Order: sequence, then C-alpha cells, then structure tokens
Amino acid sequence: MRLLRIFMLLLCGLSIPRTASAQAVMVSGPPVAPLPEATGAGLCVATSVSRNPAADFPQAQSTYIAGINAFMEANRGNRVTSVLRTPVDLSNNLNDGRTLSYGDFTGAVAGCPVGGCDFGYRDAVTSFATRLRGFIAVTSDMVDRPLHFGFYADDSVSLALFDRDQTSYPVIIRPPTLGVPTWRATNTVHFAQSGLYGVEVLHTNVGEHAALEMSVYDGVFTDFERAATMPPIINLATEGFVLVTPGMFHQMESGQPSFPAPTECAQCNRQFANAPGNGGCEAGYRCNAAALCAPCDSSLFCGDSCSPCGASTPYCVSQSEGFVCAQCQDANDCVAPDECHLPICTETGNCASTPVEDGTECTGGTCQQGECRPVDAGTPDAGEADAGEADAGAADAGPLDAGATDAGEADAGPLDAGATDAGEADAGPLDAGATDAGEADAGGPGEVDGGSHPGVDGGSTGTDGGNPTADSGVPAGDAGSVDGGSPEDPSEPESGCGCQGGPSALFPMALLALSLVVRRGRR
Repeated sequence: MRLLRIFMLLLCGLSIPRTASAQAVMVSGPPVAPLPEATGAGLCVATSVSRNPAADFPQAQSTYIAGINAFMEANRGNRVTSVLRTPVDLSNNLNDGRTLSYGDFTGAVAGCPVGGCDFGYRDAVTSFATRLRGFIAVTSDMVDRPLHFGFYADDSVSLALFDRDQTSYPVIIRPPTLGVPTWRATNTVHFAQSGLYGVEVLHTNVGEHAALEMSVYDGVFTDFERAATMPPIINLATEGFVLVTPGMFHQMESGQPSFPAPTECAQCNRQFANAPGNGGCEAGYRCNAAALCAPCDSSLFCGDSCSPCGASTPYCVSQSEGFVCAQCQDANDCVAPDECHLPICTETGNCASTPVEDGTECTGGTCQQGECRPVDAGTPDAGEADAGEADAGAADAGPLDAGATDAGEADAGPLDAGATDAGEADAGPLDAGATDAGEADAGGPGEVDGGSHPGVDGGSTGTDGGNPTADSGVPAGDAGSVDGGSPEDPSEPESGCGCQGGPSALFPMALLALSLVVRRGRR
C-alpha cells in the first residue's frame, strides 16, 4: 500500500508541467511617451465574476491572454473597476489550515491583512478574473538592466508589455492548471529606452485560495517557473525581490490620473487603443495606449468628440466647459505684431498683444503708446513745442530786443548800430557808440560781437553768444528779452532802429557819428 502511494505521488509529479524558464524579453520598440515628472497614480484594476470558469478561463498558453480579455469585455456591464493604490500584493487571506493565499510577502503592506490587500471578492467560492492596466515608468537606471519580474499567483497570471506601436511583448503566461493552482514564475526584461510602456496583468481565481503578488529584482538571478509547493521552494521575498508600488505606474501619457477622483478609472477594449473617437469611453474620453479611458486633452484627441486640432487652433486646452482646441496654451505660443507689443494668451486660448512700456527702445526710436516713434518726434527737444513763438516768434524780435539802445536785427545784421551803439558794420576798427564803443569792440579773436559790455551786446559770455548748442532753445538761454535769439525772416526789410525805415535811413546817422569822431581827433 505504501508503495502504491509513492507511485501515485510520482505520477502526480510527472503530470505537473515542468515549464522551462522563458527566454528573456527585449523591449526594443519606442516608449509610448517620455517619463512624466509626476509620481504614478497606480494601476487600474477591473474584476469580473465567472459562472463557468472552466469555459471562461482558457487553460492553454496560446489562448490565455486573448481568452481572458474576451471574457472581460463580454462582462463589461457587471465588472467592478477601481485604482489600486497599494503595492500589487492581493489576497483573499484564506486560512483553512493552509496559507497558500498569503504568498511570499506577508505583512508587507500597512493597513492590509497579513496575506495582502483584498481582491474584489474575499470568499472561497467565487470565481473571478482580474485585469490590471496602466503604464510602467522605465527610468534611465532601468535601461539595459536585467530586470526580473516575479509573480506568486493562485490560480493563474500573465504579464505583457506594449510599446508605442502597440507591439505586444509577452513576459509570463501561466494559465490555470487543474490540480496545481499555486505558482511562482519569474522572467527577465531588458528595456532599450526609458519612458512609459503599456502594461497588462491578467489573473484568475477558480476557487479557494486567491493570491497575486508582483515583484521585481535588478541583478543576477536564475529565472524559473514552478508550482509553489514543489521543491526547491524559492521564496521571492527572501531572494531580494521587492513588490512593485503604485508610484511606478501611470494611467495617462501625461502622468496624470485618468479621472478627477483618484480612486476612479475605466478600461476599454484594446482594439480601440489610440484609435480616433471615443473608443467605447464616455464623451470627452478616449481609449489610450494602455487601453484605459482617458480625457481627450491632447492635440490629436481633443474635446467631447476626441477630434484632432487644426492648424489655426493647434493646442488642446482646458476650459470651463471641458477641453477645446485653441490658438495657444501660454504667451510663448503667440507672436507679437511688432516691437512695441508683447504677446499674450487670453483665458479663452486666443492670441492677443499688449503695448510695451513707453520709452522701450525699438528700431529707429522708442515705443510710445504702442507705436515706434523717432527719438526727436514728440519730445521736448523737437517738434512744434520747440519751434513756436517762444523760441523764434514775434516776441523774439520785438521792440525790447531792437530798440534805441541795442538796435539791430537779432544781433546778427550787417549793421549793428543804434543811436549810442554806433560802429562801422559792428566789425570795423571804429565801432564807437556812447556805451558800446571803442576799439575793443573789434578786438581779439575770442570776442564774437566785442564791446565793453558783453552782457548787453553779445560778448564772449553773452546770452546770444553762449554755448554753441545744436538747438539753442530755452534751456541754453537763447531768445532772451534783451538780445534776440533766432534770426528773423531774411525776407523782412532790415532796420537798425526798430522803425519802418530801410538801410538809407541809417546813412545820416552814420555820417553824424563819423563827424563826431573826427572832431574829437582834432581836439
């Protein structure tokens, strides 16, 4: 009898599939998206109950993945979906004298029972399938490394990865096996590039113990696939594997959660992944590369209809009514019409502009009220305000500036001689008036108009012969009441006395002055 028992045990051992360790997987395709800055929100988990697990759960490797996905889609109406916000350590925590549901990581997750966090169903009789989806974040230190993904599963498990082109990379496929429900399996994955890759884990439970642990190890390790009770028993936790955490997984290419509530998510049929339109998701959502329903918030999928944005409105922006195509996301997307304006992006996503600060330099001048104006235009140094009556008008050549004392035209006429300021053309050797007369009035080279009283008749420091500025305006002391500034219109008749007489009226006065000089010389 004892020999018969030993023989039966040997037969059972021979009947257990001794699957050789699978070949390492090289994920050579490009990532779905670059690494986001945000920490992952966790995988999206969907669970469906089976009334006929023998028919619903394929038991062959070649049909397992497709069969479980078909079952999940056929029962979409009654499946339960939520975000897994804990490490992938799930169990129904059944202890019937055996603790197969506890796995290798016991008491590993705070707030969960010793065997792991709860599945959607905790009893020992409900048959169900579980599907976990999202994006796994492959960092630069994970590239070209032998990453060993390990599973402890009761009753079955599979792991597949997806690149940008939706190429599938099966890593582990361990379908349910009659009589051998609990398994450990590991395999190596090499990633050629960093970024986000689609990930899908499928699990089933026929009855009694239910467990699913997903862990990873970076280093030298010999992969295996073996029944959990078959020697040699290799505990993944003691071998250095660590449970994968929610922060490693994202639900959207942007790294953001797929729904406003962090616990909510939705899965879609993979055949609609990245396809135009809503792909079976509700309005404003699409089926993304991870086969999760995600907001239509990109230029390729925008708004309620998830349509692509056009050339005139290339950006998909969030508005109060949802996402819409717009001209800009921020001011960097807009172009200013000229140098005197700054581009802005309005709250509605339209490009506009605002004037720069007055005085800002522009080509050929400065900006004034949004216009580029020449430097002299409209400034105190040029224009109408600087060429009016105050600087060269009638008041500058009135009776106070050309009277009997200092007669002449703006101190610059050919005959600068009044009744007492009588000289010969104001530059001769005999410019001798009663007050502004004498040889000194035609003296040294430093004098402009000469004379013993330069303050009155334009000496070297007089107001009319001061600093030779380009524009002898008011600040330079030009156009005073004593000595005229700008020359009068040359078309006006010259007069030495301020009256209406012409040059002939000065001739008798000049003769009188000359006779007085001669008389003094004789005396």
